[in-house]
Amino acid sequence: MSEKSKPYIPIDNQIKTLENRGLIINNKEFVKKKLLRTTYYDLINGYKNMFLVGGDSEEEKYIQDVTFEDILDLYNYDRQLRYMTLELILDIEAVFYSSISHSISHFYGEKSDAYLNKNNYRIGVKQKHNNKYERDNLLDRLNKKINQPEVEPLIYYRNKYRNIPPWILVKDMTFGELKIFYKLSMPGVKSKILSDIISKENITELDKNFFTKAIGLFNKFRNWCAHGGRVYTYKADISLPYYREFHERLNISKKAYQRGKGRNDISALLIASLYFFQSDYRGLLEFRVKLEGYLNDYKKGGYMQYQTLLEEMGLPDNYIELLDKAMHISSVEIPQQ
Repeated sequence: MSEKSKPYIPIDNQIKTLENRGLIINNKEFVKKKLLRTTYYDLINGYKNMFLVGGDSEEEKYIQDVTFEDILDLYNYDRQLRYMTLELILDIEAVFYSSISHSISHFYGEKSDAYLNKNNYRIGVKQKHNNKYERDNLLDRLNKKINQPEVEPLIYYRNKYRNIPPWILVKDMTFGELKIFYKLSMPGVKSKILSDIISKENITELDKNFFTKAIGLFNKFRNWCAHGGRVYTYKADISLPYYREFHERLNISKKAYQRGKGRNDISALLIASLYFFQSDYRGLLEFRVKLEGYLNDYKKGGYMQYQTLLEEMGLPDNYIELLDKAMHISSVEIPQQ
């Protein structure tokens, strides 16, 4: 027998419930306005746990002196974190698809019937939804984009040249499609893509494995952010392997990694970004500046909550010092927010 759905609770009753649980409401009209614009589920249920006695439970009670504004501040911080994380990953995506298009052109040329020849790709795994292999599903989608383009500049190239080169096709590929495209590419192509991105000639198996997982992590965070998920506590269902050189840049030891730090959280995203941008850290610098600014603003509201926030994100107290050292930058090189 299915459980009954929760009934709608009027805004005034929602506010009374919060007050009964010990949350300080300083301005009811302000709270009502915020709940109408944001919803109780997104704002309160999404960000209350840090402020509850003993964490989330059926008998919810808020820590003494916690105000509605405390929850709102955390919600606003996480919203900014979501925007800047998505912006970072869009920059990563641009570098990724550019490198893929260069490498594919280098190995197979610009003709779609050549670079999309199925013999150029591994078959992948069989997918349950249609019982076809990853390669066939991907090439079916890409050939449809080429033969029946729906967006510019693919339409223009199809009509004018009767061909869509790889550097144009990638503009209509999702991050997920780029990830599978890379995964199924032959070893020589993958090595060139990775070498071009990190400017390293001797690509090791650790590099290949770490990069593949990093791309998967970027894709998970991208989708989570795009759908409005809570970011500061997010743990992706994919883990980075331990890479001592890069994990220790955020002071994460193998033991700390085994306890969960730097695996699939925000600190893991930063480690993956340090790896991805190692040939040019400018792609990460704007994120670093915004992160410091927003976290410093949040710190002004309460040191204990700030410490809890850092812990949830997997970041040490001196995360900025460690990031700057990892990126080999000094204060004079950091733009002001």
